[in-house]
Amino acid sequence: SLSMNSASRILPLIFKFKQTPSINSGKSWILKLGYYNLTKELIKADDWIYIIDHSIQMGKEKLLLIVGIRAKDLPKDRALRYEDTEIIDLQPVKKSTGEIVHEQIKEATKKTGKPRAIVSDMGSDIKLGIEKFQEESSDTVHVYDLKHKIALLIKGILESSNEWSEFKLFANFVVKKLQNTAIAGYRPPKQKEKARYMNIEDLVRWGDKILIKYENLQKNPKKTDDEIKLEGIIKNIEQLEKSIKAWSEMVVVFELIEKFMNIHGLQQDSYEKFYQLHGYKLLSLKTAEAKGLATQILSFIKEQQKVCNQNERLLHSSQLIESLFGKLKFLEKEQSKSSFTNLILSVGAMVSKTTTTGIKKALETVNIGMINKWSKEKVGTTIQAQRKELYRLERVEQNLDSKVSLKVA
Repeated sequence: SLSMNSASRILPLIFKFKQTPSINSGKSWILKLGYYNLTKELIKADDWIYIIDHSIQMGKEKLLLIVGIRAKDLPKDRALRYEDTEIIDLQPVKKSTGEIVHEQIKEATKKTGKPRAIVSDMGSDIKLGIEKFQEESSDTVHVYDLKHKIALLIKGILESSNEWSEFKLFANFVVKKLQNTAIAGYRPPKQKEKARYMNIEDLVRWGDKILIKYENLQKNPKKTDDEIKLEGIIKNIEQLEKSIKAWSEMVVVFELIEKFMNIHGLQQDSYEKFYQLHGYKLLSLKTAEAKGLATQILSFIKEQQKVCNQNERLLHSSQLIESLFGKLKFLEKEQSKSSFTNLILSVGAMVSKTTTTGIKKALETVNIGMINKWSKEKVGTTIQAQRKELYRLERVEQNLDSKVSLKVA
């Protein structure tokens, strides 16, 4: 959760160190561990499951990331964690096509053997690449990330809803009215510009809570000045009460199904097992929107489960890889808006089970020269390197001017 700079400052407070590793030491250790995990030998087997995705940075650069886990190692009764997976490939690219992705998947199989399944969000390049790979490996199945499918279904429901448009406008109005006031705590959560239909639950929950708050304010005969002000600002929420209750039920539905799938994974009888354990809960749904969404999601799962063999359990989600990209951007800070640096190797340090033995091997076998060579081959010249070169040239020019001035004098 900390930046590398904060970590170096906090270490002496925790361990009473007289000397503290610098931020550069911490960065070096992370890169060494990441490089070690990326290049270490993996067991070749026929039950590997790949999770694959592109991270799109500013400009033309993309980062293709493949992490994997063997089906036999899938955790039971909980969702997948970073430490459960291994990094298989990490490729910065300036151009991506189905053919390029196909070649990258083929290269990855040299480490693991042909995968049993590949999980993705069906991005066009990746989808084409996987289809080309499946032509050569008919035993490999392609699983569509459940979260992305749910987001598409929700998008279909909400984009045609006038009430949803009104609700978003209402939320923006409340933000502006409550900004820099004593009641700013009642503002809605910040809405994401991208993938907004994958994260509607926070905004919907706020709407539900603010509706309850408004109802309580109306019942209260003795209100403070702040409460009177808040009541006046949020009064239009009453007109959206019916829709908010429908959206709240939709959130309950997809969170219930996602939790079930995180625990049980994708199996040949996922659809039937869900109804066996939770079917009665769907009978209590009151809104047509929630009932319709439940039907569509479960129909999708019923179709997806056909790729599973008997007694086989596969992964259904690529969310872990999106979380890795988020953590990488946190480490890169502002640099994530311009170009990649060798910090992309830190992804390798985020995954895999970190042990004392593993860290020892990484620090003993990986040196900075190996990391610099990898960075030069994969990342190329970074924005920071270009800036350093620019300012170095400026200093040289200034020195030349000074020498000429001295000579003239």
